[in-house]
Amino acid sequence: MSPRLLLTRPMDSAQEFAQAAQDAGWHGAVVIAPLMTIVPRMLPADLLEGAGTVILTSQHAVAALAQAPRDLVLWCVGPRTVHAARAAGFTRIFQGAGDGAALVADVLARPPAGPILHLHGAHLALDVAARLRDAGLRAQGAVVYDQHAVALSAQGRACLAEAGDVVLPVFSPRTARLLGTELAQIPDIAARLHFLALSPAVARALDGANRASLRIAAQPDGEALLTTLLVVQAELEASANPR
Repeated sequence: MSPRLLLTRPMDSAQEFAQAAQDAGWHGAVVIAPLMTIVPRMLPADLLEGAGTVILTSQHAVAALAQAPRDLVLWCVGPRTVHAARAAGFTRIFQGAGDGAALVADVLARPPAGPILHLHGAHLALDVAARLRDAGLRAQGAVVYDQHAVALSAQGRACLAEAGDVVLPVFSPRTARLLGTELAQIPDIAARLHFLALSPAVARALDGANRASLRIAAQPDGEALLTTLLVVQAELEASANPR
């Protein structure tokens, strides 16, 4: 029996990852059960006033730049955010190494001359602007969307109640904490849970969660997590069908 894939990211991100996984060779069932929903905020008209460089640590922040000039300099945390920025028409894009800490290091290695604005959600894994200010740069942050927690859906609970292997990619410490809370409230988990953590910080946030295995992606980005997913799929299928 093939393992099942349970995705708890916000809906659009989960659908993108599901498609990428299937294109790359995932052939088990996919269940999407978001633990967060993204809600854009009303933004002040002068949001970008004075900003020479904008930092985006999520593709969800791109929508806040709808009225921005397309030659604005952007630093994006990883390939998904770069793709969203390019799809929106931006052309002056730098890509970071996959997470907030690596992005800070990249910006400090090539510091811009003007002020920096970090656009982010209400819940931050890392205060990028504060790190940059500590290093002597002019930087501030602005919340441009909310991440509202939602309960695990009936489909998600049913996936966990069925015997067999379930693989759960986890992309942020907050999602890890929300998932841990949900799992603790489900008394009838029959599945063996295999967690894939985007980073060591995500793995630490999963401490205490009942699991059969935990893997950390080689790099803190979606492509590395996808690679890990396919490795785990092969291992689980081999153990289920020994020669």
